[in-house]
Amino acid sequence: MKRLNLKFLLTALGVAAMLWSTAAAQQTVTMWTFLNPTGTAPREVALAQMITDFEAENPDITILVEQQVWDQMTPKFLAAHSVGNAPDIIWVSTDLLGDVIDSGSLADLNGLFMNDWTDDYRADITDSYYELCNVDGSQYCLFTSRNYIGVLYRKDFFEEAGIDAAEIDTWADFRAAAEALTVIDDGGTVTRWGFGQQFSPDFPDPQMYVPLVLEQQPDIFNEDGTPAWATEAGVAAMEEMTSYVSPQGPTPPASVNYSAEDLYELYAAGRMAMITGASVRVSTMQQQIGAENVGFMLWPSQDGEGNAPSPALGWGVGVWSGSDVQEAAGAFLDYMTGSAADQLWVEVGGQIPMRQGTISAMEEFFAEPANEYVIAAAEGITNNSWVAPIAFPIGGYRQDLNQAAQDVILHGADPATALEEAEADFLRRNQ
Repeated sequence: MKRLNLKFLLTALGVAAMLWSTAAAQQTVTMWTFLNPTGTAPREVALAQMITDFEAENPDITILVEQQVWDQMTPKFLAAHSVGNAPDIIWVSTDLLGDVIDSGSLADLNGLFMNDWTDDYRADITDSYYELCNVDGSQYCLFTSRNYIGVLYRKDFFEEAGIDAAEIDTWADFRAAAEALTVIDDGGTVTRWGFGQQFSPDFPDPQMYVPLVLEQQPDIFNEDGTPAWATEAGVAAMEEMTSYVSPQGPTPPASVNYSAEDLYELYAAGRMAMITGASVRVSTMQQQIGAENVGFMLWPSQDGEGNAPSPALGWGVGVWSGSDVQEAAGAFLDYMTGSAADQLWVEVGGQIPMRQGTISAMEEFFAEPANEYVIAAAEGITNNSWVAPIAFPIGGYRQDLNQAAQDVILHGADPATALEEAEADFLRRNQ
């Protein structure tokens, strides 16, 4: 019988111990987002680069992205939290941020990494979005995807029609442009619609109803969280918005079935000259049809002095309070909201900067005509924005307003009655 080689045994045990130690130290951070890091959309490319760079600097941490449907992700996270099986990092929609914070599902980022920030570094990211996540001194999330709802327009169609977007100052100017941009062939068929809207409850973006109302009253919710929709301003806004819908344009009757995604597809295909759109989608549209053809403008106003307020949206990113790898998750969130990452989000992802220092650091980038939309959206957020309240639940308000619009368009419902029913539906669900 051969003797056991002691030296060989000790070496083997040492290698095994080293491998075990490495495996034990390796941490996987699961993140839910609507972005796919293997995709080709600008924000997806930016996120993929961040993950690659972070993992190179932190070889003991792996970031595992599980892509989710954007309008279902936050409710799905709340359900997962309730059974103790949620992702380590979650992207939370603005409308449901209050519900998520109240659920106790998010960790305080101060203790994870923000206490290590200098005062200047913290001040560089402090704005209304930052404050939205700050409750009683605890910081529950940071916004890495800032968004502003305005109007995407086709520059090529505007040039063809001799329309200057800079001269659309009033709602009357806007309607005139929408009508002029509608193209009808000799047979009476509309081949291009002047203004695309979407009234389906699927994937809804806020519609022009919101800026129309916010120009006349301070909010679309009362201080107690009840909806302020069936008001004089609300009824007038519903009448104005739905009056665009006609078989001859400028908004097609089929808009009752359109989702936001349908609008972007029709816009890219040249079937819509203008659509209600999100600033974060501009870079994708530029990628599809050329930056020279894509424009983004803020909503007009009644008197032409300035712009009507519009929703400032986005995704608050936080760390699950029940995560076993909170420090690793916090490290990636810290990285993803840092100065270098912010420039990547802007330059590659086409997003509005998170940090004030990014604007001065990228002056040449913002000076390029193709990137004018970023500055426009940032100005909209600064000067003419409405941010959804988090003090009370407002989930589903977009769907409720779209339902009211459907009732008016399809069934000829009185706008005031339709809005009253929408308010009642909202209250039954949220209070």
